Amino acid sequence: MAKCGAKTRSGQPCQSRAMGNGRCRMHGGKAEITHKGNQNARTHGLYASGLTDEEKQIYHRVEIGNIDDELRIAKIRLRRALIAEIGEQDLELVERAESPSMLGGMPDYDEMVKNEVFKRRDWSPIVDRLMARIESLERTRADLAKNSPPDETPVGKIQIEIVNAKPNPAPADDGAASAVLPD
Repeated sequence: MAKCGAKTRSGQPCQSRAMGNGRCRMHGGKAEITHKGNQNARTHGLYASGLTDEEKQIYHRVEIGNIDDELRIAKIRLRRALIAEIGEQDLELVERAESPSMLGGMPDYDEMVKNEVFKRRDWSPIVDRLMARIESLERTRADLAKNSPPDETPVGKIQIEIVNAKPNPAPADDGAASAVLPD
């Protein structure tokens, strides 16, 4: 019977019975069974895989909470919705059911008829909602620009006039600079 051999907290090798991968149940023996297909730590690229190259450049510059960046995101979503609305030719399956066929006004349960209902997705509410979001963000941006002062107040030319000034006396040479720097 093989031993686990993993280093325990006391520093000694574990003496429990090893499983298929050479470790006991406490030190990862079942990991090859339980972790099979685990996608929890996978880097999925959810946003990166769905973005075009142009959108990727915009996405990496986005700051959360910045009104201009929220506008960019809303415009990207609107663009995608419009492209999907124009390009969508396929119908979506909405409902699938089976019902008995009718013979002489009576249902025949030996023969079942498959009924499928298809419809085209309606993009107009999505487009309208995104347009309203963009309008709201632009209104908010205009209000912020109107109500908040600019970051830097412009400064005009400043002229200083010296009246009855006395000239500064020449500084006395204490020899410190000449001792450090050779001539």
